[in-house]
Amino acid sequence: MHLKVVERLYWCCLLFIVALSGAAAVIHVSGYEGRDVNVSCSYGEGYESYEKYLCRNDCGNSDVLITTTKAKKNKYSIYDDKKRRVFTTTLSDLSSVDAGKYWCGVTRTGKDIYTEVRLFVCICQLGDLSGGGPH
Repeated sequence: MHLKVVERLYWCCLLFIVALSGAAAVIHVSGYEGRDVNVSCSYGEGYESYEKYLCRNDCGNSDVLITTTKAKKNKYSIYDDKKRRVFTTTLSDLSSVDAGKYWCGVTRTGKDIYTEVRLFVCICQLGDLSGGGPH
């Protein structure tokens, strides 16, 4: 049993490392099932007062998960650090369906500004590696 947990952790970490070797314009985030994960996105000077958001798919209205105008929604919360020009979205209680492609967005007139985010969800928790319990 313990070997299977270690093997799953190995593959999860290997997938994350392979993803890191991809394009630099993509933010890669990895978290554990049942835990929380933070997605931090930076933005340029002059956009401090603009609305920020996290979305999936094509980022249509129904795809927007959370915005800075509504800081808490379901399993999502968002905080905009205007001094550092970074907004951070927290996804709570991760599950395998949360894995995939997201977009950090900054609302502006015309076309919004987007940064791609890839979220990887590891199916084993760190506590599984403690060796406690039957094997």
